[in-house]
Amino acid sequence: MEFECAVLDNIRSNYDEIFSAERKVADYILREPENTVRINVSELAEASGASDATVIRLCKHLGYKGFYQMKLQLAHDLGRDQLLSGNIQSNEMGTWEDVLKEAASNIMQTKNNINGEALLKCVDLILNCDTVHLVAIGNSIPSALDFAFRLGRLGIRSTSSSISEHQINNVDLGTQRDFVIGISHSGSSKQVLLALEVAKKRGMKTAVITDLLRTPIEKEADITLSTGIEYSSVYIFGAASHIYITAILDILIYQLDRAKKDAAKNALADDVEYLLSETKL
Repeated sequence: MEFECAVLDNIRSNYDEIFSAERKVADYILREPENTVRINVSELAEASGASDATVIRLCKHLGYKGFYQMKLQLAHDLGRDQLLSGNIQSNEMGTWEDVLKEAASNIMQTKNNINGEALLKCVDLILNCDTVHLVAIGNSIPSALDFAFRLGRLGIRSTSSSISEHQINNVDLGTQRDFVIGISHSGSSKQVLLALEVAKKRGMKTAVITDLLRTPIEKEADITLSTGIEYSSVYIFGAASHIYITAILDILIYQLDRAKKDAAKNALADDVEYLLSETKL
């Protein structure tokens, strides 16, 4: 849905009608529109001296469903380049070798952002829970499905689905001995947030894996694992690369494999590999 009025014009024409707390957010957007499309709800709230709830209220008062929709429209207002690249000062496209170099460099940078203690705590919770529930939406779903499959190869029971209602239902049917992991590039997915809220009511431990360092979802999670890589060359607005989140998932699988000493479960994993061997040359 495209709005007839540009975001900045919308803010100016409704400025006198919005609440004083919301004006701090509006002032920041008017002053820093380019930066606004680069940040998420929590970062805008911090930059403007407001709360996450105030940012969302402003967006709704202006007629948008939420901050993401307003940001998408603002990016469109600022020009197509805003939609196609997270880099506001867009540089000329490099070669495919440059894309690989950038990805490798970014993955190495994630080691400075990953909390090692939180990662090991996540491993421990996975090993000692009854079931791991994977929750994701949009283009994060393939990462969740792949991780769930690999957990199963290690003999760890998990649930996952490409349908968000199924994911939340799995969590709702769980017990206090289950563990919920939300995967979200932006850390702002409503469905993931809802699943974490349901998990908290059920007394479950929760974790969120994201690319951003400060997100709304992390406030609801017991553990946060962030890559800190918000943008890259392989970025289309709302469809960022999940290479970096996958790197965290690979680390978890590696740590889980090292930590598992149960011979019976390891034998089960070997049996599954044997059964699948007929599918390979």
